[in-house]
Amino acid sequence: MKKRLLKLLQTKEARKTDLGTRSAATNDIGELRGINSELDTLNAEIAELRSMIDALPDEPDEQPEQRGNELHGTELRGTPNGSVNILGTYGIGGKGNEQRSLDRFDTVEYRSAFQEYVTTGKKSDNLEFRADAVTGTGDIGVVIPTTILNRIVEKMKDYGHIWARVTKTGIQGGVEIPVSNAKPTATWVAAGTMADKKKKAVSGKISFSYHKLQVRVAVELVAGTVAMPVFEQTVSDNIYEAMITALEEAIISGTGEGQPLGITVDTNIPAAQILEIAVEDMGKYDTWTGIFGKLPRKYRSRAILILNDADWNQYIVGMTDVNGQPIARVTYGLDGTQQERFLGKEVLPVEDYLPSISDALEGDIFGIVCNLSDYMVNSNMQMTFKRYFDEDKDEWISKSTMICDGKLADRNGVVLLKKKASA
Repeated sequence: MKKRLLKLLQTKEARKTDLGTRSAATNDIGELRGINSELDTLNAEIAELRSMIDALPDEPDEQPEQRGNELHGTELRGTPNGSVNILGTYGIGGKGNEQRSLDRFDTVEYRSAFQEYVTTGKKSDNLEFRADAVTGTGDIGVVIPTTILNRIVEKMKDYGHIWARVTKTGIQGGVEIPVSNAKPTATWVAAGTMADKKKKAVSGKISFSYHKLQVRVAVELVAGTVAMPVFEQTVSDNIYEAMITALEEAIISGTGEGQPLGITVDTNIPAAQILEIAVEDMGKYDTWTGIFGKLPRKYRSRAILILNDADWNQYIVGMTDVNGQPIARVTYGLDGTQQERFLGKEVLPVEDYLPSISDALEGDIFGIVCNLSDYMVNSNMQMTFKRYFDEDKDEWISKSTMICDGKLADRNGVVLLKKKASA
């Protein structure tokens, strides 16, 4: 049995080599798609054959005479009618396929059809489509194979918390929004007199430009020749995750040149609200009460603390009194579950957007206290997704684009924490 499977494997590998040679020589898109489809099937069958061969024990060498006698004896007992379907017996061909996996989205057939849909756009009857009840039946999505879905779960990271809190607008780029820090005041006047007229002073303005954020992922036309796990690993790289991560990085530390202006880079934040903090003072309770005290009261109720996750765990969760005991368990609830809150304010620990105070250079910003809704992101088109074919390179391009700008609309409710120079 093992020898016959090995012979069948050699035949299929030879066919795969021949198809690879043909695909490299032809320029006909239709023929390339046909070759790609056949290669999908061959790759699946070769993988199954190798799995079966590895599971079978090695067969002892047989003498030609002995094997001939066995075959002769078989013929005397009667030759079976019809052909032998080896692949069908092992669940590769025929109806055995349907019972190989309890999850219909994890079968080789479904995964191959999904791969073809992504690389060529061809919709197969093996795929299940879902209609979008909001935008209509024209916008439909294919059910992701279970194996690929599991890969996406494995690669998930903590992102989107900052993006969810900022204000999104859709005004025209170049429009200037006036900003006023001064408000008119009422005065006491004597009978028969009038108060002086007050001027509503405009001290600044906010305007938005056009910056383009884009992610492009290319898949070669002959991607079917790549092993299935490699393709799944490529698909699992979520381009929207990259977009949100880039946006959040810009909201925190964007330069303002070709990208939004980040909170830590904004030069118009009041100087009195940029505090220098020494490393040795990070774990002191009165340091943090002083930090929140610098935030004007009218901005304090909705403010949050954005801090590197390492600093949150080391200096706040690990804050102790003179006896080494936790400070009144300020970061824990009644049930002992850790809550990311401190002094009544929500804490947003981040890993990539801000350095820890230990890693920061002297003068670097390592923490922010603000209301993120005071940061405004302006976009006229939001995120778009487009898929097209590059004829010159024979590649399918998946592209996500966003045109936007962003900056602080109100800088008076921001406190920046800067690493203090060593004495």
